Amino acid sequence: MRAREIMTAPTFALAPTATLDEAAEMMTAHGFTTMPVVDADGRLLGLLSEEDILRVPAAPGDPDTGVLLGGGPRTAGSVMRTSGLAVPADTDVRELARRMTDAGVRSAPVVDGGHVVGMITFQDVLRASARR
Repeated sequence: MRAREIMTAPTFALAPTATLDEAAEMMTAHGFTTMPVVDADGRLLGLLSEEDILRVPAAPGDPDTGVLLGGGPRTAGSVMRTSGLAVPADTDVRELARRMTDAGVRSAPVVDGGHVVGMITFQDVLRASARR
C-alpha cells in the first residue's frame, strides 16, 4: 500500500501571505494540526503547525506568546518551518510509518514533483493497518 492510497486529498494549504490568525482559523475549522504552505503553483515551501503559531511572541519583547494574545498580523511564510518531512506519493506505508516516527511528526505532506497532492497522518496509517 502506498501513501497516495491512504492520504487525504485534496488538502487545504496556506499561502505564505496568510496571516497567523487566518491559519489558526483554518486549522481549527478543519481539525488540522499542521498545514503545508505552498506557492501559487502548489509547490511546497514549508509547514506551519499549531505549535509554530503558539510560539510566536504576542508582541516584540513580550514574554507572552501566541497569535491570539495580540500583536500584529504575521504571516505563515514568516513563521513556517522550511525543514520537515514530506513524502513522495509512492512511499510504502510501512516506510512512511517508520519515517514519521523517526522524525517525530504526526502528519506530513504528500508530494508529487514538488507539488502538494495530499496530507497523511498517523490516523491514516492506523486506519490502513486496521484494514489489512
